[in-house]
Amino acid sequence: MKSFRLFLLVTALSLVAAHPASAQQGVGANYETRLSALEEELRALNGQVEQLGFSIRRLDQSLQRTQSDNDARLGKLESSVTALETARAAPPPVAVVPPAAPTGTVDGKLGALKTQDGHVTGAINKPEAPPLPDTPPDFGLTAQEQYDRAFGLLRQADYDGAEKAFQSFVDKNPKDKLIDNAKYWHAETLYVRGRFPEAATGFADAFQQNPQGTKAPDSLLKLAMSLAALNKPTDACTALGALKSKYPKASNSVKSRADEQRAKLKCDAT
Repeated sequence: MKSFRLFLLVTALSLVAAHPASAQQGVGANYETRLSALEEELRALNGQVEQLGFSIRRLDQSLQRTQSDNDARLGKLESSVTALETARAAPPPVAVVPPAAPTGTVDGKLGALKTQDGHVTGAINKPEAPPLPDTPPDFGLTAQEQYDRAFGLLRQADYDGAEKAFQSFVDKNPKDKLIDNAKYWHAETLYVRGRFPEAATGFADAFQQNPQGTKAPDSLLKLAMSLAALNKPTDACTALGALKSKYPKASNSVKSRADEQRAKLKCDAT
């Protein structure tokens, strides 16, 4: 740019030297005007050159990114082609054919089933679903209602039903106020049917449940009678002796029956 301005200055001086008279009449002013115009054009050209350089740099960056993307895509494509060629070159798998299942019938819990080539084709007999369990007869009853139901069965001489009902009460209400009575009457259902070993155990359990309870003297009396039926007079007399010594205020009916048993068993007087 400096050489170009020097060229313009030399040219202007040459013009002034060739026409000294004209220079004195305003050539200097024209020279300045032309020089300013040339400098303006030069600035415009410089700006265009800078814009062109910026555009070239952007284009170069874009070309680099495009080249990188193309390289990546080409790499993936080559990998896919290689894998496909490898798969085609591998030998095909050998199919293993299982032996055909025999045709016939199979017995099971649901009945005999017809089979065809290992597949069930039908049933010879139609199974039935097992019945649902019965609802307990004392389901939803209060403890008192359970006891009353069991005692009602005993009154009806349904000793088997009464046994189950009293046992159910004992299992469900171990701390109820009626537990002493329930255990006594449960043992009674066994005694009246001649199941003396179980009855003796039941009456002993009823006594031990509450030795101070109202059913304790009755339990001792019936324990002695169960032992006597089992031909255990000595043990029976021991129970009768405990009844007499521990419960002098027992009911008259209990005392009377205890005396009869002592006489019958010939227990020693105490």
